[in-house]
Amino acid sequence: DDLRKHIESIENAIDSELKSNGVDIAASSNLHQPLSPPRNNASVETTVTVSQSSQEPAETVTETSNKPEGERLCELMCSKGLRRYIYGNISHRAKLMEEIPAALKLAKEPAKFVLECIGKFYLQGRKAFSKDSPMISARQVSLLILESFLLMPDPGKGKLKIESSVKDEAEMAAVAWKKRLMGEGGLAAAEQIDARGLLLLIACYGVPSDFRSMDLLELIRTSGSNEIAVALRRSPFLAPMIS
Repeated sequence: DDLRKHIESIENAIDSELKSNGVDIAASSNLHQPLSPPRNNASVETTVTVSQSSQEPAETVTETSNKPEGERLCELMCSKGLRRYIYGNISHRAKLMEEIPAALKLAKEPAKFVLECIGKFYLQGRKAFSKDSPMISARQVSLLILESFLLMPDPGKGKLKIESSVKDEAEMAAVAWKKRLMGEGGLAAAEQIDARGLLLLIACYGVPSDFRSMDLLELIRTSGSNEIAVALRRSPFLAPMIS
């Protein structure tokens, strides 16, 4: 867990450095022009080459800077990039909850994209979800993405289509998640963030057949479901099963 946190902090630092370099390139394309005529032909070639190379990135930066980062990453189906973006802004939850649901709608395959974003963090033991764990922020990213998927604007005619392969993968994840929790003392003893993640997963992709009504009740009790009630009510799988 410590190693993963360290890697994510490095990736965030790299992204920040690349962004700052992009701004510098854009600014330098117009400002850093030669003030005096070149002395020889060789310097003419050098001046032209540098000028052209600095203008190309500037145009790219201008085209992409007008679109919010979340929307751009969702359009590209860049799960790793979206995770880093949310991780870096996790303290601004209200802003993210306004931006991410609408941005997910722009993904070519939202259901598949969301599943890629959360990865396999559910296989980690309960220590990864304890209050003093350095990985709490990374867990919150996955939960925020699942909640945003439920809050995604109405896609239009009919319900959002989820490919059978994606649904099967999500069901396998839910079963593995439940199995781990049962081995750690049962659903009633699960950490809140752990139970909330599983509840959101089955709300997004469907409740596997081996989940009993009591299992759902225990997840609702331990997950602090009042905080995500608006999202849960939008679930086409969970809402019809619970009054």
